[in-house]
Amino acid sequence: MNRRHANVTAPTRQGGMSLLVVLILLVVMSVLGIAVLRSAAMQERMSANMYDRSLATQATEAALADAIAYLGDPARSGGNWDREVPDATSCAANSVCPTPTTQAVWRDGPTLMATNPGLRTTTQYWIVYLGENQSHMSTGGVVPASETSTLGPMYRITARSQAQGRASVTLQSDVIYRFPTL
Repeated sequence: MNRRHANVTAPTRQGGMSLLVVLILLVVMSVLGIAVLRSAAMQERMSANMYDRSLATQATEAALADAIAYLGDPARSGGNWDREVPDATSCAANSVCPTPTTQAVWRDGPTLMATNPGLRTTTQYWIVYLGENQSHMSTGGVVPASETSTLGPMYRITARSQAQGRASVTLQSDVIYRFPTL
């Protein structure tokens, strides 16, 4: 038996310093872990909101496109709105109103569904007649002699998409009819 290590004495009392250091490191790591989890949850909510807003914007743009197609299709809209001036009757019946102050009659637009049926978005629009276009923006309001088209009526389309508990988006667009001169 080897007795060289027999004179080494074991410490009789533990200081506990390593336990204290490990506990402090554990608290620091826990705080960092909670901060990372909160940050990840916040980023997930932000990306969900951006996705929701993107779907609502796409749905509203689809409603604008549907309204433009509606204006150009007499069978759907009940009138030749590129040549006729709407009146109060056409506002109530066809959602094409003669003045911006007329009470809006919202017309249902396309209903869009994403891959998830819970993201169903309904759209609506209404159309206001703004009068005959008498200005030309690039020449300060004067139609140049070289103009090869006649300026027609102007309409403002207001479209919106809404879904219960989801993002709502409202967009406006102006439509100006132009007719080629013969």
